[in-house]
Amino acid sequence: MYFSLALMLLGAAVPRVRADSLHGRMSAVTTVANDSEPSSGLPLRLEENWGILLGEGRDFLRGVEIQVKLPEEAALYRGTYAVFVYRKVTPVPDPNQTSYQGTLLFYKVIEERRQLFIQIPLDSASGFSGAPDTYIHKTPLEPEDFPLVFAILPIMKAIPEQAAQALFHAEVRPLFKNMGKLLVVFSGEGALGQDIKAFIDEKASVLPDGGLLLEPGMHKIRLEKPGYAPFTATVGIDRGKTARVEAVFLKKAASLRVTAPAGTRAFLNGEAVGLETTLPVEPGEHILALKLGDYQMSKRFTVEPGKAYSVSLHLDILINVD
Repeated sequence: MYFSLALMLLGAAVPRVRADSLHGRMSAVTTVANDSEPSSGLPLRLEENWGILLGEGRDFLRGVEIQVKLPEEAALYRGTYAVFVYRKVTPVPDPNQTSYQGTLLFYKVIEERRQLFIQIPLDSASGFSGAPDTYIHKTPLEPEDFPLVFAILPIMKAIPEQAAQALFHAEVRPLFKNMGKLLVVFSGEGALGQDIKAFIDEKASVLPDGGLLLEPGMHKIRLEKPGYAPFTATVGIDRGKTARVEAVFLKKAASLRVTAPAGTRAFLNGEAVGLETTLPVEPGEHILALKLGDYQMSKRFTVEPGKAYSVSLHLDILINVD
């Protein structure tokens, strides 16, 4: 049983410093984080608990919303119930655990409406605007305030049996910023090195290891790396979701073109190649040999990715005057 409640509880309470004892069945435990989905709507009786955990990734999570659908008893016994929210709950909420310690964060008396929304901001309360059926906690929470636990409790010492058996339905929703995330994963040989330039919608950008926050919608990605063909993609970003793109860089093909007089035979690394033809050539060191009649010459050269090379053999007549 929870601690005793006085009859004068009428509104949101100031958070307490001391820890309170919480007892009762843990009906559900919901984790909120990036990519979290709303929980299923579940029945919740008086003095049953619901745990809320904070996941690791939360950079586009702006808050948590508790939705409570109210039964007929809430209208019949107006002002009988309140939603109590506790912070820094220990141990971690678990369906097999029935005893906890936590600090009262606030409570909200349930009015005569069909449903109640409770919004708890994280980091900042800006952008939250209340409606008649919505209560917004004024002070944003920090990660160390979690886990949270909420429960619906009577605020009277004795209530009618019908009111005590009221069945509520609750749901926990993550509230997201109007942002999604792009996570680019590099693979293959081109993933090595730090000389990759990124352009999102034709604007130079930086790709953090944890992903880049973007507004929802379609975005064009172009990644450039010297010696490799640009990687391009169009990706859809959804609010509160992470879009993962695997980028594979393909080497730009280098080329070689040999120009020489008729009758010249050309050999690249010992293999015959044609004249006046553009040939693909792998990056690295190569040997080009040219033969014309009884004359032969060779040259060693290094090919860099994506560059075009041309070789010309010119015969000339030298006239010396003694």
